[in-house]
This record gives sequence, C-alpha cells and structure tokens, in this order.
Amino acid sequence: MKTIKVLVYSLFTILGIHIANAQQDLLLSQEIFSRINKNPAATGNTTDIDIFLHGRIQWAGVDNGPRTGVLNVTNYIDKIKSGMGLTCSFDKMGMAHNTINIKGVYAYQIDLSEKYVLSLGLGVGFYYGYFDPYRNLISDQSELGDETYPDKKETKVSPDFDFGAELSNPYWTVGASVTHLTKGEMTTFESERHYYLYGTSLIPINQTWEVAPTLCYMHRNKTNVMEIGSLGFYDRFLWGGFAIRPDLSNGFNPSMMVLTLGVEWYKIRFGYSIDLGLGANERIDKTTHEIVLSYGFDKTKYKKR
Repeated sequence: MKTIKVLVYSLFTILGIHIANAQQDLLLSQEIFSRINKNPAATGNTTDIDIFLHGRIQWAGVDNGPRTGVLNVTNYIDKIKSGMGLTCSFDKMGMAHNTINIKGVYAYQIDLSEKYVLSLGLGVGFYYGYFDPYRNLISDQSELGDETYPDKKETKVSPDFDFGAELSNPYWTVGASVTHLTKGEMTTFESERHYYLYGTSLIPINQTWEVAPTLCYMHRNKTNVMEIGSLGFYDRFLWGGFAIRPDLSNGFNPSMMVLTLGVEWYKIRFGYSIDLGLGANERIDKTTHEIVLSYGFDKTKYKKR
C-alpha cells in the first residue's frame, strides 16, 4: 500500500493554469495528492480517511483575479473493497461569475491478481453556476442586454456525472476518466465533457530516493493539453519536482513550467507550487500560486482489539 501511495502522489503534476475559457475544468498543479474531482476511480487509494484542501490564486495582486478551492474527503472500506468520498470545488472567475461543483464519489477495486488492481469509479452530483452582469466593470453600458451579455442575474443548477478507471501494480499506474458525461456543449453555467489520460512509473534510486516520471493528457472539444513531468521523493518526507506543458499546436515548444515543493510529517501534508511562463507565454504574470494542506486519519488506531 505504501508503494501504491507514492504512485498516487506522483500521478497528476497536472495542468497549472486555466486555459482562457470560463467553463473548463479546474486545472491545478498539485492534484498528485487527491484527484477524485477528475477521476472518481482514485477514491479510497489509501487506508486512511483523507481530508484534502487545495487553494489557488491566479494573477496574485490583480483585483478580482480568479480564485479556486477544492475540498476532497475519501475513505476506503476493505470489507467491500470500495472507496467512498465527497468532492467540492469552487471557482471564482472575476467579479461576476462563480461556479460550484459538488459530487459524491464511489470506486470499486477488483484484484485481478496478486499484483494488479483495477479500480472503477463513478461521481454523481450537481453543477451550480452564477452570473451577475452588474458586478462587472463595463466600459460600454450599451452592451448590457446583448445576446451575448445578459442584463440580469442568472443562476442554474444541473446534474453532473463523472466516470473513470485506474489500473495499478507496485511499479506503475495508468488511469482514464471522463468528466461531465452528459454535457455535450459548454454554456455560461456548465462545463462540457472532458477526457483525461495519465500514467506514471516509480523508479527507486536507493533506499531514500525515488523518482516518479509522469505523463498526462486532457482533451476538451478543440482543446488539447499535455503535461510531462517528474517528482522526486526523499525518505517519503520531502518531495519536489517540475512539469512542462508543451504547446501542441506549435511543434511541442514548451509554454508553461510548474515547480512544486512539499513536506509530509505525521500524515500532515503541505505543498506549494508556482507557475512560470515559457516561450510565447513568458510575459504571462508569474504570480500564480497554489497551496495544499491535507491530513490522513489512521483508522487502525481506533479499531477495537
């Protein structure tokens, strides 16, 4: 289980910035620790009850810049070989536009052999969108009421579903998922269907060092994002790494780098990352920060003897 846990940590050094589209999934760089908001099959990947908080400040110092938050809670029940949990995410996209996504998640683990485990997961919940045009600063007030810009506050609540799978052994893990299964088109209040594919392997260097290269891919409509990275673990106490996101439309030239550093102490985890623009994106504001804080409750301490 410890080896699988390290693999879990290394799976998603994923997608450090929002691509300029309001209703794209939350793209966060430290989902290596808890990614059930992208793939419900990852639910219950440790024996602990895991509580995970993830905060992101994009364009720090800019008034009303994007803000993102994620809360994930997971638990694994060995008797039924199932993981259960809850994922809640909040995205503040400027002054007038907010979204909230809440889902219950479930995963069933199938022992294919002594080494291979297949996990199938389902997420069920709702998507809430809010838009108030009068909270925006509009230079031309005549735009209010246009077909593309409503003139009154609007909200919408709609059902939302995710599905995913993961195949793991002590040396590598691969996963695939689809979010927003029933959403064929993007709207002001709803995100459209996203597809994810990722994989990693664990390479022990010596008794204290391990390296985990990763490869992740996301597809949404005409958007394709790839991330290639690696994490290093020292004595399972410190971790750090980087990821590069190549520009798939421009000869795979690097467009963004994410640097990550973290520590785990008595099941308390703290991590920090920063985004750096490369190439054509070098002038992008470099003050996008992410912080994660999580804690794993060891259930074995409370079992009756």
